[in-house]
Amino acid sequence: MNNPNKKLSVVLPCYNEELNIPRLVPELWPVLESLNIDFEVVLVDDGSKDKTIEEINKIQKPQLRLVKHEVNKGIGMAMRTGINAVNADQVIFLDSDLTFHPKYIPDLLKASNLHPEADFIIGSPGLGGYDGDIQGWRLAISKIANLIYKVILGKPITSVNQIFRLYKAEQLKQLKLSSVGFDINAEILFKMVFGKRKFVEIPTELTVRIYGESKLNYTREIGRHMVLILKILKWKFFGI
Repeated sequence: MNNPNKKLSVVLPCYNEELNIPRLVPELWPVLESLNIDFEVVLVDDGSKDKTIEEINKIQKPQLRLVKHEVNKGIGMAMRTGINAVNADQVIFLDSDLTFHPKYIPDLLKASNLHPEADFIIGSPGLGGYDGDIQGWRLAISKIANLIYKVILGKPITSVNQIFRLYKAEQLKQLKLSSVGFDINAEILFKMVFGKRKFVEIPTELTVRIYGESKLNYTREIGRHMVLILKILKWKFFGI
């Protein structure tokens, strides 16, 4: 059972997601309202150039909070802005294209209740599966990156790079983060683990986006991951 005394923040970084924002009220809000807990939805607009802000302003929900970047700074910066903005005990990050569907949010909370020793919960497509429409080369890159990170981490883990996780807000706010791209999820993971935080993974399916185009630039992100790997090795052997 969810703790009714805890407040939940769901943070969604947004960049040019005018087609996906209208999905939030029919697909996200019913899930959160069914939890019977206090919650907020924090949308971090990362300098969108389309009608994302207009669509957000159409959402007439008291739990909605909007934080804006005037220019595009990257998903890592959007997540860091979201961390600073949340006002809750627990934080869940969710892609604004809902490739991790909100229906899995109760599973994260249930796992947190079942594993009080865990500091954060990871929704893992490595356990839950990938949509059949996801390109094979994308899966290959993801699996290679996960394997490298797993070896460095020295712990069994199936999901390093995905955004869909549940954290304790206070612990998350204590981290000193520097990533600006998609590698921020790996940075958070390693800094939490090297800080003696414990995690549990649960099965969660990753699907393809229905509307719009992915913002992930694989050439750029591979470079960022290489830099992050060097940083992780430094953290591991010399401390954070």
